Amino acid sequence: MPNCVRSKRIAVHSRERLTTDAVASWLDALPGWLVVGTAYSQADLLLLCRLRPPDVVVGQLEPESLPEIPLVRLCPASGLASLRTQLERISLPPQRRSGPGALTDREMEVLAHVCSGLSAAQLAAVLRLSPHTVVNYKRRIFTKLGVQSRVQAAAVVSRLGLVRSSCSVPAAHENVPTLTHREHDILDSIARGESVRQTAHALGIAVKTVESEQRQLFFKLRVHNRSQALSEAQRLGLLT
Repeated sequence: MPNCVRSKRIAVHSRERLTTDAVASWLDALPGWLVVGTAYSQADLLLLCRLRPPDVVVGQLEPESLPEIPLVRLCPASGLASLRTQLERISLPPQRRSGPGALTDREMEVLAHVCSGLSAAQLAAVLRLSPHTVVNYKRRIFTKLGVQSRVQAAAVVSRLGLVRSSCSVPAAHENVPTLTHREHDILDSIARGESVRQTAHALGIAVKTVESEQRQLFFKLRVHNRSQALSEAQRLGLLT
């Protein structure tokens, strides 16, 4: 593809997670398309469109829901070939000027590293920035996401599919760890952006019990903190 031709930016929406993820993964593999994120509710779709403005939305909603963005209705019964034909009929509009609430490409790069569990000092070294600059980036990103912590940021990223893996091939069955019901409960709490104390309150157990169960969860996922656990769980398809 010529360098002067940019990819069409697509947001994918469906009330069913499996449908959304399958369509997004299929689009990710096609040249000329860039999936900016996924949403399972209209509220999340509106947030996604503010954070990462798409050229077109593929979704299960009415056109009047997003009057300013072209919509291709998602109908699983029609098949992916029909969806691709509809998408190819949409001409690429001039690139919109992002609003003040949109994430810049640099902020997305920082956000991806934040969600991978890197500390501010590690992130500064990787991106060759000063720690002060990293802190300022994190502050702006957290404000745009409406969060106050790295775990909450990772939860929003996971929910909206903002950071898309370049190798999103599902892990082999034998490589996916088996989690207990309690570990699944803790993982779901992490996905909601809750703190250890909030997890303990939600599950009606002691903070020390959460910490103990969480250590076992981290061991199974081969990670060291909550944001890494969330990223790895998403990659392995463990989030419900």
